[in-house]
Amino acid sequence: MQLINVLRYWLTASIVLSAATPLSLAFALPSDRKQPISIESDRAQRNDKTGLTIYQGAVNIVQGTIHIKADKVTVQAVGNKVSMIVSTGTPAHYQQQPEPDGGLITARANTIEYHLDKDVITLIKNASLSQDGSTLKGDRINYDLKKELVEARGDITGKQRIQMIIPPSQQKKDDN
Repeated sequence: MQLINVLRYWLTASIVLSAATPLSLAFALPSDRKQPISIESDRAQRNDKTGLTIYQGAVNIVQGTIHIKADKVTVQAVGNKVSMIVSTGTPAHYQQQPEPDGGLITARANTIEYHLDKDVITLIKNASLSQDGSTLKGDRINYDLKKELVEARGDITGKQRIQMIIPPSQQKKDDN
């Protein structure tokens, strides 16, 4: 499923945020991981005792085709290993061009969490994920990287349901 691949590429963005730590770049694309990382924010704070780094105020992170915009980005490390990265905004944005001739991947949500220790990515509140005209929207989108399982749901009130849009060019054709 193409959206599973879209979520897999979000890993690259979270790895970008942890560049100052010895986290493996195995999931990063070769063209992006060879690029310098630029992080801009109004302020940043690092607490070595707690392992918490916080970037605040119009956070803009760029590495190659990866571009993250958020009001706040928090990186939690245990020892020298990043365990969780959280981007928040109204909404927080992530985009990447995974292949030179591939479509742009965009993810948006009020909160984008990546739990490295659990291999789970979660888009929370006003979540959307798009590539090549395919779009998945919901109140919450979870992707378990180990199980390769995507779950989307509407809000708890039932007023916002999930929405999946698949353009005609990507629908499987019947050979009969």
